[in-house]
Amino acid sequence: MVNQTGWLGAKAEREAWEDARECDELSIICSSANDAQRHYYEFSERVSHIRARKAMYAGRPFTWDMERKLFATGRLPYELIPTHSQDTGNCVAAGLAGTGMKLQVLEIAIAGQEEKFREWYVPWIYAVSRNQIGGGLRGGGSLGVWGARAVNEYGVLFCDDEGVPKYSGYSDKWGSSRNVRSPEYQKFFQVAEDNKVETVRATSVDEMVELMDAGYLLTIASSRGFEKSDGSAYVVEHKGLAVYKPRGSWGHQMHITDMRREPELMFYRMNQWGPKFPGYFEMQDETPGGAWNLASDLEDELRSGDAEVYGYCNFQGEPGDPDFNFV
Repeated sequence: MVNQTGWLGAKAEREAWEDARECDELSIICSSANDAQRHYYEFSERVSHIRARKAMYAGRPFTWDMERKLFATGRLPYELIPTHSQDTGNCVAAGLAGTGMKLQVLEIAIAGQEEKFREWYVPWIYAVSRNQIGGGLRGGGSLGVWGARAVNEYGVLFCDDEGVPKYSGYSDKWGSSRNVRSPEYQKFFQVAEDNKVETVRATSVDEMVELMDAGYLLTIASSRGFEKSDGSAYVVEHKGLAVYKPRGSWGHQMHITDMRREPELMFYRMNQWGPKFPGYFEMQDETPGGAWNLASDLEDELRSGDAEVYGYCNFQGEPGDPDFNFV
């Protein structure tokens, strides 16, 4: 399989974020809703909210441990949520969908939300981010901020919603710029609009730590690569863990599901190139398809100004059976 990327770059992201904030000031951010409530924020605007959430999520288990427990109790259809395999340059949508499905695990297992786990439909996020938010593009790709706005303003479509086509090929089909006006997926706007999620933009590792401590999960898009000359991932053993070693450049979005402070501060950075990524390296209990990213490397990545990070929480999913904070 050819490794797919698809992020349009930091300069475009900064311009798009400024556009989003201008729209917010004009109270027109909720394009598909009847209200204009803000759903995405700068970190500084949500500090009190973020810190108020920390007690609930303090010392929370890794997502893969929660998934196994939810599966054992019949609340999750998988022992581990399957690792996505991109079929085109839809990394922004695939990374965001991966974040969203893991977020449901936290909300069900820890927050006790009466929520049913459902899989997010990647082509919907890709198409809406490019067309309804981005205004239509030639070629592939999207931006993290456009993905964030897509699920804020238009909500999330689920894979098993009635009439939703199979995944393969539909990111490119729906993502075509011919769908800016009268999109072929227009009938799903009312289906998805109840399933929105809040977003906070992070610009430093310190902010990422605060968000993770408060039960947010993250997407990260950047030009930072982790690739060896043979195309495999550059992952090394570090203090007994599989850790990325930066090398080369990808225009790519990934997602961050977990954080640990021992043996040092690091984040589990998932990819969307299937469960065999990063290939040869033997993992421990982690979800296959990712590796640990040292905080010191992330500091360098964010300081370069060539990255965008968004945290997600408060997903308005489909109501399910009552839950009682059992993890």
